[in-house]
Amino acid sequence: MVIAPRYAILICLIATTHIEASPLVKRRNETYQITGSTVHELRQMINRDGPTNSDDGKRYDGLTEWSLKWDYKLKRRGKMWIVVNRTVLLDIKVLTPRWTDFQTAPGILRTQWQIYRANLLRHEEGHVRVALRAANAVDKYLGTCGASSSMEKLRNDIQKNTRALLKQYRKIDQSYDQRTRHGATQGATLAKRAPRAE
Repeated sequence: MVIAPRYAILICLIATTHIEASPLVKRRNETYQITGSTVHELRQMINRDGPTNSDDGKRYDGLTEWSLKWDYKLKRRGKMWIVVNRTVLLDIKVLTPRWTDFQTAPGILRTQWQIYRANLLRHEEGHVRVALRAANAVDKYLGTCGASSSMEKLRNDIQKNTRALLKQYRKIDQSYDQRTRHGATQGATLAKRAPRAE
């Protein structure tokens, strides 16, 4: 089979616009200390010292913060500009409470804490999964965004579409909290009043 030169160039352009890469993920798991010998005391400490969400100014039991940055290089191939290199960096911080009196507490209270903490961590992992999906979506887009005869147009399209993707996944993250009532429906509760996880 003979391929006409212009089709061969088009095939090469399509093949080179999809560059294999993957997001770089930097994750930190941190804790804030609480003390107490009753559920009520633990609840009070979490309410007082829990992390504050910068979006709404409220305190929560746990908090997952993530930021996404990306960079890319454009190169001219023939008359077209394409993405030839890209980097996507996802920075995640998960902050949860650490009970310093755990070892000396009564067994039933320790069991209650372990169940609560496991459910809180499970809720926070849901936020981590959303962040990873966002990073992969941006990475995939940059690897397959195609070509343009105008470098400026390609840059503008990339800026518009990557920002739209980020906005979309921020909404998904917020919906996850609304759907789970900040982890309450997943068992991330301690004491009668349902605490909030972010």
